[in-house]
Amino acid sequence: MMSESRWGIAVHSPVAAARALWAARLVVFVAFFDLFVQYPLAAPYAEWLGATPALAGFIVASYSIANLLGNLGAGLMLDRFGRTQPLVLGLLVTALALAGYALVRGALQLLAVRLLHGLAVAALAPGAFALIGDVAAPDQRARAMGLNGALIAVAAVVAPPLAGVLQDRLGYGPVFLVDAALMVVAAPVAWLALRHLHSKPATPSEAGLSQRVARYLALARRPQLAQAYGTILTFTVSLGFLVTHLPLAIEATGGTAAQRGLAFSLYAVVAALVMASPLTRYSDRRGHIGPLGAGLLLVGLGLLTLALGLARSLLALGMVAFGLGFGLLFPSASALVVEATEPVERGSAFGLFYALYSVGVILGAIL
Repeated sequence: MMSESRWGIAVHSPVAAARALWAARLVVFVAFFDLFVQYPLAAPYAEWLGATPALAGFIVASYSIANLLGNLGAGLMLDRFGRTQPLVLGLLVTALALAGYALVRGALQLLAVRLLHGLAVAALAPGAFALIGDVAAPDQRARAMGLNGALIAVAAVVAPPLAGVLQDRLGYGPVFLVDAALMVVAAPVAWLALRHLHSKPATPSEAGLSQRVARYLALARRPQLAQAYGTILTFTVSLGFLVTHLPLAIEATGGTAAQRGLAFSLYAVVAALVMASPLTRYSDRRGHIGPLGAGLLLVGLGLLTLALGLARSLLALGMVAFGLGFGLLFPSASALVVEATEPVERGSAFGLFYALYSVGVILGAIL
């Protein structure tokens, strides 16, 4: 018999809730695997299709622009229709967009596919995190978000080198088809695990644009959410600066591609270990503000260390500090979003969270 859990979502049993958690984690992994697969391929593929350097840069950026807008729209969909339908639809349309990469024959076609890709994938991360927030017990939210973050870090380690190996051996098209296949596999798994879970409806269908804007402004002004949003925006500005500037700085000092890859792998591995460790339980038991502050401090110390020089020891120390900071702050910021919202508005809250994530990376890259 279906019962209403204290976490705001209707479940048949604890087993159904556990299945929902693992389905959400699968969605998180494939969504971020998809993101990191693109990093080494998007710009070279655009140039291979005949794009000028300026057009190639715009093609690369078009995904982030579409994803930023898509996050905001996806948040409203998640609250209006629940988590299951937007997640499954997002997986299937993303698979369609990825298949389109293998079919394009020109740069403008690639631009259209990138825009569709950015919009389609926008529902996945907010939906998965909102679902985990719905299902996870209140005293285990940071722990649950930490495991999610660890999966993101694992995807960051695995996806780029795998994409590079496949592209070298098979070409660009097969890489995107493999990525699409992951989405196709994840969609029925998510549907089977989530089909019996029903979130409470929230946003009425007749809500106009002004009401939607007002909804997001009200969320952003909520104190706990403002803390989470401010933290993630500050971090992602630093991340955008790091991923744009550090490879160029390493190259300018005579470093190799292997050194660049090792530096970012070190950051991702450290972050994954922290987020999967018992440290996240401290956040659940003692509050989230301490880990947020410590995380931002470590991120700042990491950047300062890198500014002092890029000798091997300083580079390793700086990336370890940056990874520790991310590992501490991300689970706590995500848990704050859950604690500051009701299930009926949680999709919108995470949509704004990931929109700010994109804004921060873009701002950091520009700076």
